[in-house]
Amino acid sequence: MPEVTETKLDDWREQLGPMLAGLQDFVVGPDKPLDHSVESLRDLEHTLLAETPVGHPPREGLAVAAGGYLGEALLTIGGGAWTWDPDSDLPVAGLGVGETAEPMRLVLDALVERTGRVWSAEYERIRALAAARRTEDPCWEPRRTDRPALHTETSDAASTDPWLTQWLTVRARAFPEWSAATGRADELDFSPESLLTLEQVVRRRIPNKDALRGPVDDDFVQGAIWYIGEIARRHRDAHWRYHPNRTGTSKNPYAGRPFVQQDRGGNDAIPLLELQAAVLSDEPGVLLDRFEVFD
Repeated sequence: MPEVTETKLDDWREQLGPMLAGLQDFVVGPDKPLDHSVESLRDLEHTLLAETPVGHPPREGLAVAAGGYLGEALLTIGGGAWTWDPDSDLPVAGLGVGETAEPMRLVLDALVERTGRVWSAEYERIRALAAARRTEDPCWEPRRTDRPALHTETSDAASTDPWLTQWLTVRARAFPEWSAATGRADELDFSPESLLTLEQVVRRRIPNKDALRGPVDDDFVQGAIWYIGEIARRHRDAHWRYHPNRTGTSKNPYAGRPFVQQDRGGNDAIPLLELQAAVLSDEPGVLLDRFEVFD
């Protein structure tokens, strides 16, 4: 990368954090956190349109800050890093899904089209590409290769626990063999509807309450726990969490069990308990019904 371009990129990265903090404090407000969600992008796009009359330029600095946040949100779900485009002389997001997003162009598109849906459509497109990439390679994750400009709850200690990191890696690699062993691999496609198939498999393997008392480190059970959590992660913006049970005596149901949680006070679920509910109930569709808590 030429020295001038690298300097511009370094300057952009240095100013992005304070700029987004100002966007949060003076434009968005404390009630609508910049949490990289599609909802936050919809809100910000509507704010930009409301403050920018047709045919007028946006308030000084607002378009750049909005583009910076849009790029951060796309990098969160698509992985990758900021880079600098010498042709446009603007920062762009080089995404881990294999595409480059141009946030400043998308800001202009939003002002021209004025539908309020430009940024969310791009977000959903990148999210779909990430989902397809995970299907091809279960071990792939949308990892940032530079430092995010804003701290979010997705980067806290609960999601980076060494045990959880190792467990997720093992389960992702074991999935092809695990799904093949169920005899229903073609149906276990990580769609929410595939929870119906998983429920049938679970009830066949764990037919009653007594069988449920078996060791939870059984490979089949661990694979089912991971599969349930992955569906919430891929389709409902949930994230894996883990709190160690260091003494082995904690009464907290979350301690020592991997679970999934949406950020900023969203819903959560302990997949092991979801499995137990499926075994103990006689009603079909329990797993899918309980999954709807993430809607």
